[in-house]
Amino acid sequence: MPAIADIALALGLGAAGAAVGAASGRLVPLFARHEPGPDDDTPPPPPACPHCGAPVPFVPWLPAVRVRGYARTGGCPACARRIPSSAATAAATALLFAAVGATQGAAGAAANPLWCTALLFFSAAGAVLAAIDVRVHRLPNAIVGPAYPAAVPLVLGAAVLERAARSPGPSALTGTDLLAAAYPLGGMAGLAALYWLLWFIHPGGMGWGDVKIAGLVGLYLGWAGPGAVVAGTVAAFAASAAYGIVLLALRRATRRTQIPFGPFMIGGALAVLLADVPAGTPL
Repeated sequence: MPAIADIALALGLGAAGAAVGAASGRLVPLFARHEPGPDDDTPPPPPACPHCGAPVPFVPWLPAVRVRGYARTGGCPACARRIPSSAATAAATALLFAAVGATQGAAGAAANPLWCTALLFFSAAGAVLAAIDVRVHRLPNAIVGPAYPAAVPLVLGAAVLERAARSPGPSALTGTDLLAAAYPLGGMAGLAALYWLLWFIHPGGMGWGDVKIAGLVGLYLGWAGPGAVVAGTVAAFAASAAYGIVLLALRRATRRTQIPFGPFMIGGALAVLLADVPAGTPL
């Protein structure tokens, strides 16, 4: 039976996730669909107001809009009209934050707060990216790019902290503890290489956006070890295939219908990571 502290943590993080999701959900309507032809190298349109089409600037190295009060009110900097938040993003973020609290527990979060923070960041960014991919079949650079400099130090720091906590002897970090960072870095490089290879062999079957977030997904899965990288990847492909079969059976799609794969990559990774023991990875 969960302890009162664990329940309180899950409820508190769920409430925080609802607030974070309501703010981050305002990013979803800023991105439009982009389907260039075979010989068209036109880049995707920048984030823009869905009402007037004016560009909406983002903060460099941070997946957030560079407009004062935008996260709270969603006001367009050009036309001042309110840009609505994605309710699905808010709900998904709240559920994921609560799941992080429930699976990590109060003791796990206290033992490795960096990993708990890293999971919360991945949940928030993943919910937004999944919503955008479902809506317009894009995983925009404005969110994917800044996610890396935020996630890498968190995950690497969590890996080193976890190894150091399990090492006997003095509390000072050793070379062996620092080598724990090789797991997430290896996962990041390995999964990025795999998806790039799949895209290179068959560009029509793998979107470039999937290649861009593969490193981020691999970074997190690598924290839990090579087995988690394999499990998360298999889960993504299996869930995507099952979803496609259901759509075909219901005649809601054909064999040529494009299905956004980003949500399955993110969902498969989170399913594997949240199924792990609290604060734990066999590093």
